[in-house]
Amino acid sequence: MGNRVISTTSKALLLAVMLALTSSCSYFPFHEDKQAAKTERTVIRFWDENAGPSRTPYYLELFRRFEELHPNLKVEYSGIPVSFNKLKFDMAILSGDTPDVASMNAEWLAGFAAKGVLLPLDGYYAQWPEREQIADRFISFNRGLAPDGRLYQIPGTFFFDVLWYRSDLLKKEGLAAPQSWDGFFQAVDRLDKPDQGRRGYSLRGGAGSITQLTSLLYAYSGITEYFTKDGRCTINDPRHLEFLQRYTALYGSRTKTSDILNGYKEMVAAFDSGASAMFTHNFGSYRDHLSALGAANVGAALLPRSVTGNRVMTLTANGYGIFRSTANPDAAWELVKFLLSEESQTYWNRNVGQLPTNQQALLQNFIQDTPFLKEALLAMEDNRTVMLRVPYNLPNYTDIIQQRLEPNFQKVLSGSMTDEDFLNDWAQVMEQAYSHYRQ
Repeated sequence: MGNRVISTTSKALLLAVMLALTSSCSYFPFHEDKQAAKTERTVIRFWDENAGPSRTPYYLELFRRFEELHPNLKVEYSGIPVSFNKLKFDMAILSGDTPDVASMNAEWLAGFAAKGVLLPLDGYYAQWPEREQIADRFISFNRGLAPDGRLYQIPGTFFFDVLWYRSDLLKKEGLAAPQSWDGFFQAVDRLDKPDQGRRGYSLRGGAGSITQLTSLLYAYSGITEYFTKDGRCTINDPRHLEFLQRYTALYGSRTKTSDILNGYKEMVAAFDSGASAMFTHNFGSYRDHLSALGAANVGAALLPRSVTGNRVMTLTANGYGIFRSTANPDAAWELVKFLLSEESQTYWNRNVGQLPTNQQALLQNFIQDTPFLKEALLAMEDNRTVMLRVPYNLPNYTDIIQQRLEPNFQKVLSGSMTDEDFLNDWAQVMEQAYSHYRQ
């Protein structure tokens, strides 16, 4: 916050809102230990930015193992629903009540680093004997997100968007898993059965829509750079407009009209309940689908190759950071090290259905036994695949996404904004942000 002063009234309002958010949250479990009173222990406050029954139990088990190894340390877990996770962090930063350690989205990193609220991990990382187990590409990527090039977060999991589909329904229609974009649109059309209470596709129109749409646009076009060398944003390329017009035409005709409000949980619920036959999301919802539908009825395929024949993938790598406000940085680093270890990453990613950043964990059998994880890893290691670098390094990237682009996409779906105007505005605002950043 620098030298800004918050008035007494503003502080009271801020704390009132935070209390309301916390009390309204249905998923804020804490890891309790009945032995805590017997021994003086250092408490490490950990915030999970995507809490829920498909993730929280695995964190609690990891923290139990950590406390067994470190009897003098105790982890206090707070789970934050994804629906307001960024707001919760922003308010904590504003009020000075941040946790010791947190799992964080990569797209938040630049903004948090620019505010000076994260602890640089370069020194800890340099002295960590197991640092070479984390692939250099992830470390270099994270350093590139920070304005000063320092290491503020170390990823423990990475993933890509895939097409989730009902394999039993595809088989019934005589269709194979979509391998092309024409095949994707054909499958959506054939699987759409509104008279049976099922739509062909579930579209993400609410929170997170732009992150997913970015992956789809560049996967379709084959364009490999978000910005050209002269600073022009490629998002309004004619190939992107071509795809967007086909994609938004699905809304209401092959999707529910309520999809305009969909976040990822709403899409997952629609798919798992049988209300939609296909949707696009990353690996993270894998266990939900298995539990609801069974392995025989669920399939996942990488986004198809582009219309020009190459494959462009948008990687997301989430991990752990330490807040500068922590009173126990050494204890916080012990927890981060533990979560990044081969054993912890194997346990976490095997159960959640994502890929570990630890190179030893990548050798585990669960990857080879999970077809879409195996396919994703092979595609990533293929030298013909291009990894799109989304400009998470822009400190205001998240604000632009949430405050401008997501509402504008809803305008497109509702018919009050054209696809072309949407992409042109997207390009313009990103070019302005990029120019300001470079200056």
